[in-house]
Amino acid sequence: MNRTLYLKAGPLHLPFRQRFIFVLITMLAAILLCILLALWQGTQHVSLTALAQWLYSSTHQDAHEIDTLMQLRLPRVLVALIAGALIAASAYLLQVVSTNKLADPGLLGISQGSNAAIILSAMFMTTSTSFQALGGLVGGLLVGAFVTTLAARLRNANGLILAGLAVSITLGAFVEIMMVSGGITQFSRYLSWSHGSLDAASFSDVTLLLCWAGLLCPLLLAAPRLISPMLLGNTQAAAIGINPKQVQVIMILLATSLVAPVVAVAGPLSFIGLIATHLARRVVSPHPGELLPTAMLCGALLLLLADLAGRTLFLPLVIPAGLLASIGGVTGFLIISRMRRKKRHP
Repeated sequence: MNRTLYLKAGPLHLPFRQRFIFVLITMLAAILLCILLALWQGTQHVSLTALAQWLYSSTHQDAHEIDTLMQLRLPRVLVALIAGALIAASAYLLQVVSTNKLADPGLLGISQGSNAAIILSAMFMTTSTSFQALGGLVGGLLVGAFVTTLAARLRNANGLILAGLAVSITLGAFVEIMMVSGGITQFSRYLSWSHGSLDAASFSDVTLLLCWAGLLCPLLLAAPRLISPMLLGNTQAAAIGINPKQVQVIMILLATSLVAPVVAVAGPLSFIGLIATHLARRVVSPHPGELLPTAMLCGALLLLLADLAGRTLFLPLVIPAGLLASIGGVTGFLIISRMRRKKRHP
């Protein structure tokens, strides 16, 4: 199962372990199954026969009713898949930069920085989701730079996490104050979104996320070449010709760019990246070329499952996916911390 295979494309010989190929196929099959389940289940009943007919043909008797329903469910499923993958990739990059496996866009305050910038732009000017994503990018970058600078002054092994949590909590309170000050109508409008919800997902949101992902994918493909030396430590990376500070800036910029459109579309989704990266480390090798795509698939599957559970398990209530992900993430956070403590003090 651990035999190494090589993908040959001209002069390129890309090594992949047989285990990674198996995990990749298994994850894709699980995602496909969850997609079908998410299209089938919901507040309104759809028979398996009607769903199968909709998938294979649009000429059946209830085509109009099924099409109307799928116009709501399909973009929600696609947004969950793309957003989950982008968040997981962002979390992995931040973990490499911070050399801390507990790093996450939500824990470091980057998601909250994007959230605050987006709400400010929505309150004082009418902007499209695309412009809100750009505002979220600026807000996330500013917070990322501030947290990184603050952590460097703390001179603590967990300084980045501590600074990120402090900034995250502060920005969360600031966002709540802004929403309340706008009146009850505005508060109710942003409350669900601020907790990470896919209720309002549309095909325009899918297009936005696909465009951002398409622009950033070439950089993600090149990221493992920069990540591998950084895993050796700053001193060793500098010894082989890598500029650690320059790479860290690139990684933070790329990580924030991955999160900004997700926050603009679905709100801040914390802990998804943290859980996804740790699950990926359990099933594949730590090589970035294997770990990064596996983490992205895990993130896509986790967010899709969280959204599916939130809109089916508690009917007639619909729970935002971000809340369920946070509950699971806090539990996972405590378990991971406990496991790390046991490894240090056997």
